Amino acid sequence: MEFWSSLLLEVWDAVIDLLPNSKREDMAGRLVDIFADKGMERDDFEAIRGEDGYLDSAIDVHYTGESDDEHYDEHDYDEDH
Repeated sequence: MEFWSSLLLEVWDAVIDLLPNSKREDMAGRLVDIFADKGMERDDFEAIRGEDGYLDSAIDVHYTGESDDEHYDEHDYDEDH
């Protein structure tokens, strides 16, 4: 896995449990936009597909303008937050 892909996953793993469910989609979108603006390539985003539903959806929105809600799984809807 490339540097950018690994870094994005590490940042996401560090913040996801600190966020309530209602903020996770927005934060994933912001992180994908930030990393893309800093030079992360589409192939690097594709390398992390399947790692997290929120990130998958944010990548879809960033590149197509559309979200696919099928990316969310039980982990994404943790009742603790």
